[in-house]
Amino acid sequence: MSNDRYGNDLSTTSATARDAYVEGCDLVLSQWDGGVAAFDRALVVDPDFPLAHAGRARALQLASDVAGARAAIAAAKTYDMPEREASHVEVFDLMMSSPTDALAHVRQHVSRWPTDALVAATGTNIAGLIGISGRADRERVQLDFLADLAPHYGDDWWFNGHYGMALSELGFRDQARALIERSLLDRPGNAGGAHA
Repeated sequence: MSNDRYGNDLSTTSATARDAYVEGCDLVLSQWDGGVAAFDRALVVDPDFPLAHAGRARALQLASDVAGARAAIAAAKTYDMPEREASHVEVFDLMMSSPTDALAHVRQHVSRWPTDALVAATGTNIAGLIGISGRADRERVQLDFLADLAPHYGDDWWFNGHYGMALSELGFRDQARALIERSLLDRPGNAGGAHA
């Protein structure tokens, strides 16, 4: 058993697969190219690593390869896995069939595993599950979602960029600026931070 960058347990025992998975997650979180290739490297080493299949599904979905994403999440679902990983996989499965159910599951998931950043990220930004919800108060809902997670992320570059953007959208510019600047300082190749 190993851990991701946030300390969550991973079912792979391969350090190489773990490192490639973490790289893939960071590329997806930074909205940067290369996530699919990183998850593919993890799967070459450990083809039975369900979260690498799920991460690959998310990277393919973001690249508009819906068929590829569906195939990757179907592969992830074939494994017997620990509870957090099964819930993580379920989020990405639901995203392709029922965004409303996916958001409810994301909320449930992060209430138990708040530092599962790849899952938490699905609720952030204008194209996230909250952003596309159609709610008139989506900016406030997104800020509240991120504020609940803030105690768990410390000075994390991904979280700071999105939390800063959410604060900025509601007029909290001074607080937002400090977070956004830290996000870009910690990871300059970070499209979420740059957009914020």
